Amino acid sequence: MPLTGHPIVTRLTRQMKLNAADIESLAAIFERDLSFGKREDLIVHGSEFRNLCFVKDGYAIRYRLLRSGKRQILKLILPGDVVGFPVSFFDRSSYAVVAVSELTYAVCPFDSYVRLCYEQPQFGLVLSWLAAQEAATYAEHIVNLGRRTPTERLAHLLLEIHSRLLEVDRADEASFVLPFSQEVMADALGLSVPHLNRVIQRLRAEHLITSNSRLIDLTDLPGLQRVAQYQPMDLAPIPVLHALDVAT
Repeated sequence: MPLTGHPIVTRLTRQMKLNAADIESLAAIFERDLSFGKREDLIVHGSEFRNLCFVKDGYAIRYRLLRSGKRQILKLILPGDVVGFPVSFFDRSSYAVVAVSELTYAVCPFDSYVRLCYEQPQFGLVLSWLAAQEAATYAEHIVNLGRRTPTERLAHLLLEIHSRLLEVDRADEASFVLPFSQEVMADALGLSVPHLNRVIQRLRAEHLITSNSRLIDLTDLPGLQRVAQYQPMDLAPIPVLHALDVAT
């Protein structure tokens, strides 16, 4: 299955050098593309899921639904993200994933990816790098919900989404299309929709952002970063083997 133009290739090649043969090896283990409509379930809470699915287009959310009916969104899933990570490492899923737009991803059986890692260990390395990035993002979400004010939370989340879309060439330097509804954003930030709306208006009033429909302009990027106490997290590239040999 050809991966030309796939955002996962953009992400991977930012971390390590992959030649045409490497890309072909990765493409060879993908079985097919699957498409989902808005509100279709990708993963059901409590179910077994043994695939790594690399999002090509569209958006989804990873979430937990509590007995009270309240929903906590754990991750906003963007192009270039991997659905089935980390659930494929466990016997069943502790969360659910649902599409919030039309979505297409390339399906790779988990066992096929593991086999590829044995044959070409660089693919295991790059998955470790992506796991480190995801862990750092989760840590920021914990700080958001635990200690940041609602204004700081929203500013930080907007900057995170912009950075992640920029990484896969789906955003401009200071603007992006926000693909998520206010309801989704509120559930990601632990706020009510009316409260979120007031916070959006505050950021607009302080000329930190402007918005037109779903288009978000980061009018004062340094100011927004100061409000959010945002530190960009750029992954270090994976060292090449000969560089490690020199270092030792």
